[in-house]
Amino acid sequence: MAGRPGRPEQPLDPEAGPLERLALDLRALRSRVRLTYAQMAASTRFSQSALSQAAAGLRLPSREVLLAYVRACGGDPRWWEDCWERVRQELNRLEEARNADSSTPAGFGGVEATSFVGRETDLAQTTALLEHSRLVTLVGVGGVGKTRLAGRVLREVGERFTDGTYCAELAELGSDHAVPEAVASAVGVHARAGQDPLTALAEALRGRSVLLLLDNCEHVLGGCARTIGGLLPLLPDLRVLATSRQPINLGAEHVLQVTPLGLPPLPQPQSAHEAPADKERAPGACGVDSPAMTLFADRAEAASPGFRVTDANRHIVAQVCRRLDGLPLALEIAARRLRTLAPEELLQRLDHRFRLLGPSAGERTAPPRHQALRALFDWSYELCTEAERTAWEQLSLCTGGVLLTDAEQLCGPAGQAAAGATGAGEAFEALVGLMDKSLLMRVETDGCTRLHMLETVRSYGQERLVENGRAQSALRCHRAWYLRLAARAGLAYGSSAQASWLRRLRAEHANLRQIATSPPPPGEPAAIVLHACIGFWLHCLTSANVGEGAGWMRRILERHPRPPSPETALLWCQAVWVAGFLLLLQGDHDVAQEVITRGEGALADVPAVNAAAAGVPADHPTPAQLTSAFLQLRALPALFAGDTETAVKFTEASLATGQWSDALLTREQCIAQLGFAAVMQGDHARSTVLLEQALGMSEARGDVWHRCYLLWALAVNYSDAGRPELALKPLKRALHHTREIDEHLGEAALSETLAWVLSSCGNPRSAAVVLGAVDRVWHPSGAPRLFGFALLTAHRERALHSAIRLLGENEYQQAYLEGQNLGLRGTLERAFAANQVRS
Repeated sequence: MAGRPGRPEQPLDPEAGPLERLALDLRALRSRVRLTYAQMAASTRFSQSALSQAAAGLRLPSREVLLAYVRACGGDPRWWEDCWERVRQELNRLEEARNADSSTPAGFGGVEATSFVGRETDLAQTTALLEHSRLVTLVGVGGVGKTRLAGRVLREVGERFTDGTYCAELAELGSDHAVPEAVASAVGVHARAGQDPLTALAEALRGRSVLLLLDNCEHVLGGCARTIGGLLPLLPDLRVLATSRQPINLGAEHVLQVTPLGLPPLPQPQSAHEAPADKERAPGACGVDSPAMTLFADRAEAASPGFRVTDANRHIVAQVCRRLDGLPLALEIAARRLRTLAPEELLQRLDHRFRLLGPSAGERTAPPRHQALRALFDWSYELCTEAERTAWEQLSLCTGGVLLTDAEQLCGPAGQAAAGATGAGEAFEALVGLMDKSLLMRVETDGCTRLHMLETVRSYGQERLVENGRAQSALRCHRAWYLRLAARAGLAYGSSAQASWLRRLRAEHANLRQIATSPPPPGEPAAIVLHACIGFWLHCLTSANVGEGAGWMRRILERHPRPPSPETALLWCQAVWVAGFLLLLQGDHDVAQEVITRGEGALADVPAVNAAAAGVPADHPTPAQLTSAFLQLRALPALFAGDTETAVKFTEASLATGQWSDALLTREQCIAQLGFAAVMQGDHARSTVLLEQALGMSEARGDVWHRCYLLWALAVNYSDAGRPELALKPLKRALHHTREIDEHLGEAALSETLAWVLSSCGNPRSAAVVLGAVDRVWHPSGAPRLFGFALLTAHRERALHSAIRLLGENEYQQAYLEGQNLGLRGTLERAFAANQVRS
């Protein structure tokens, strides 16, 4: 007699998506036969929890769980298997669309494109631990699925934390000292000049209910311990989830061991009268009930659509899973090999290659599972051609991925410094081979192919570089390539190519960070790094990484406190100019002035010679150009402080030289500085003439970035002259240009002025909304609000007080919070639309 169906399930909306519709259909099937989940579990190999989750509508069940559910209810397995496949494909399409429109890192949000296998118990334990444990660390061997499990935990418990969940990916860090800054950056916090990142992070999170995930801690355990140990006592509402290959060893830590997936049982002897079956069946009918076999079967069917687990090959698949120790990464790579190998051939190769213990297993003192992972990648490595191996090793140095076109050069002609470099055609084929072998993953962004390596794949490649004696040459090749990119980007300043180069460097920020913060390899010429600095100043400004860029330059000048040689003196002075500029924008004026003075002193010792006659490369600055650039830089802090006399003196001295470097601030900037000084002096007619002159020059050059700021300056001039209605149009034009290069700080500066303009035009509520939206932008950049510009800060304060006075405190706060919730971009679009401003 059938029991009662059980307690009511959570209601679902069939219009919400494919998961909900599938779950409702499963519930209807169970309702017809009036079975409880306990009764269903008794007739299958799956738990009540696994079966109930299949109809919860939260995630796609595995094929095996679904079929077990259907069989228990007397449904048609083939019809339901087809239904499951349709839902899976639809979820894949949704995931691809989400990835195209979102910056959320893969694996930490949204619908999962593949099934989540064998981790139900780990998931339940972790979510329960986070209820009462301040720090939970998921510990296990590389490739065991710690990150995947952590991502699922974040989705499961995210609603508990009212102020959000954040993920700090630590795999790219090179030292313990980088951990606090990386965690702060993940939360959107950057320290002020001279402030400890940990202090800034604690201030930002005080009183907030937050879950922080630190992923891949194993190589920076000391930094993680100091960071977590410093935060937990100060922030009672903070929870930390970490993944690592070993515990962090803090008193508050609760360690959860993430083990390989459960293995199939050893085969039982077959009776003499039983004939082997060769009929193809659904996986659930073939005893694919261990998590390891379930994962392997699922990924194999996806990689090779004609593959199915049958009674004929089931024992071979089971042996493959056992030989791979149930390690998810190993299972997934092996499953993809079924594109080219029969299961029997795959098993033979595993038997030959995988020696988990013994003389050929590597270091005897290493943990067995580390040896198993090494054996897995030794096998993958041996399947590669020599060109593929060289490419794997070289690209293992790339942080944050690599463009396909860059990878071809690094592994081809441009990488001749690395032993084993290949020709361009062979390099492309090697990259294709690595993609086919799933050692490289392809992502398309803005019409370009970018390649990514799993961290374990990168680590293996780096170990091989050392073993093969190619580490130093490969590192020099990697650094030289990206440093040349930075130099080329810097030389595009002020040209029509500027916008595309800024976008180009934005994608390589992680590679540039790795290079700028790591000591150079022996034999690297200092000139390579010093020349590249010219690409850092505008990249760090437009990418809202002013504080980080200033840190890069501090490190570089610490390594090179004076010109390394007479031949590099001019490049060193140029790097000093970059450091001075970024330090000024960061608000560290005292150090900036000291740095600039050092640069001017070194420049005075360089003889003034004819550059062409002396054989100075065309893309190197001349003494006269650097003299002009330093004079212009001297004017900036005076301009920020409102000292117009000093600002005009240095700016006019810069103009008088008549010399301009293509890579530094230009003649238009000098004219713009004079225009700003005229605004502060109340000479608005002169300011208009100067700013429009500079704007015309900038437009003629095709420059985008400087045009943003010149249009902004015109808007400031109109508003200061009492004509705020004239300021809206140049602000709208400037906003358009900031979005061409995704210039967040420019957008923020424009927004501050827009709030002032809206308040002056009699629209205090819109001004309050804009002020709320822009408040979240400045702090993460490491730059003070409005770069500390006294004139603009005063205007902002007037706009703020005017809005509060006209609206009242309560209405102002409501409008302010509305802007914070809406976000800056949405707020600006609505403000311009409401005021009917056309570009």
